[in-house]
Amino acid sequence: MSLWSWISRRRREDLLKFYVEHVDYVVRVVEESRKVVDELVAGNAELVATYWNSVFELERKADEVKRRILAELASEAFHPIDREEIVRLVLTTDDIAAYAKAWSRRAVLYLPERVPEGIGRAFREMAAKVEEATKYVRRAVEYLPKDPRSVLEIANAIESLEEAVDDIRHDVFREILKYCERGRVSRCLLLKEIMDSIENAADRCEDVADVLRGIALLGI
Repeated sequence: MSLWSWISRRRREDLLKFYVEHVDYVVRVVEESRKVVDELVAGNAELVATYWNSVFELERKADEVKRRILAELASEAFHPIDREEIVRLVLTTDDIAAYAKAWSRRAVLYLPERVPEGIGRAFREMAAKVEEATKYVRRAVEYLPKDPRSVLEIANAIESLEEAVDDIRHDVFREILKYCERGRVSRCLLLKEIMDSIENAADRCEDVADVLRGIALLGI
């Protein structure tokens, strides 16, 4: 029997409320991290620093909510399999924020140099798709208790966004390798780490979608 059918409706609503709060912070982290990328590409060092500070504080708040959810789970007599399901959902969602924070931190380190135009354009597109995927996660959670079939459709949309990010990464990696042939090693490494962190965030969005899809299928 799944977690969602085993626990009471009240406790299910309480857990979802906590998780929604967590997802809201994760969405805000990604929104601010996308702005970091935009301003990095534009060469606005002051705004990069401003948005980075916002990312740092929001990610810290997301961590606080995550710990509260895990404490709630520890206080309940869940079946181990059910607890593992919700813990995986929370931790994987939290990873999205962690990777967004990581790419923002690398962006700060890259300054004051400008990102090559083609690479910057790709980074902005990748980050925007991660932001879109994260907002889809938020929407899926709203549908989970009342319309699980819609969750399946949203999960498919998130998967498509992740695939798009992967395609962009494949192309921009070639650009980064060309840049590495003539650029400084430190800048080359930072560009690759920014790229990888954005892709990892997209991967985690897909992982969250997989968990939500599994829960939704149990509710149909």
